[in-house]
Amino acid sequence: METNWLNALRENKRPDSSNLIDHLLSIHRDNPGFTEGYSSQCVDASGKNTYHWLADVITSSVETDILDLACGSGPLLSHCYERFGNSLSLIGVDISPAELTLARERLPDSTLLVHGKAQNLSFIRDKEIDVVLCHWALTLMDPVVPVLEEVSRVLRPGGTFAAIVDGDKSISKEYEEVSELIYSWVNKNHKNYGKYELGDERVRRKETLMPLLGQFFRQDQITIHEKLFSVFGGPDKLAEDVSNFFYASYVLPKKMRLSLVDDLIKYFEKNKQVLKREFRMPINRMVVKA
Repeated sequence: METNWLNALRENKRPDSSNLIDHLLSIHRDNPGFTEGYSSQCVDASGKNTYHWLADVITSSVETDILDLACGSGPLLSHCYERFGNSLSLIGVDISPAELTLARERLPDSTLLVHGKAQNLSFIRDKEIDVVLCHWALTLMDPVVPVLEEVSRVLRPGGTFAAIVDGDKSISKEYEEVSELIYSWVNKNHKNYGKYELGDERVRRKETLMPLLGQFFRQDQITIHEKLFSVFGGPDKLAEDVSNFFYASYVLPKKMRLSLVDDLIKYFEKNKQVLKREFRMPINRMVVKA
């Protein structure tokens, strides 16, 4: 894979936001729906996946206008429709034409799907939206400040902004070890990969996310819920599932990707007595009541 992001790293430069968009578009063009493939089977102790957990912030009797930022292939909006039916007005925004094509195939015609960036929601009037949702994409948005400005603008008084974001890696030893293994493979082929995060680093840590949100919302309106979510299976399945989740694995040539999966299989085989066919991932749900 060749993207402007990878080229900038190769030249020892810090990639900019346009490089990031080019990189994300390339990955999603070639692998549409990959985020859904992992997230739909990643569940908490009660069996809820991350889409269900995020949609729990909606109260259909009060909140009717729902905006999904970076809606991807549409799994979150689809779940909202299945759960609440026509009582909701659904809007999705995404930069990837490939993902939006999948979303249009599954969502009702009444859903408004917009090809665009979360930094520009000019098609929405001030204080028009009851709930803004963002599933695992706020961490990829750069610059993120215009996104938060737009969210605070379109939210109605009393509205809700909720997002799934990264959790604290240190509470899952296997997550830390698997991340290191994947990045060690990527760095064999792409110099400096991992030197800079995809998106704004402040969104990835609770201690920096809270002050960032505090620029637009009162601190007492913000809560961050922490949970472990798991995927289950034998070493082969876990290796394939985990490699399909990390953006980093998609930049590897096919042969190196297969070698990475082989190493992941060996890791899960070696640790199967401890992990017991389970891979745990720390995930946070950020909720803001405007």
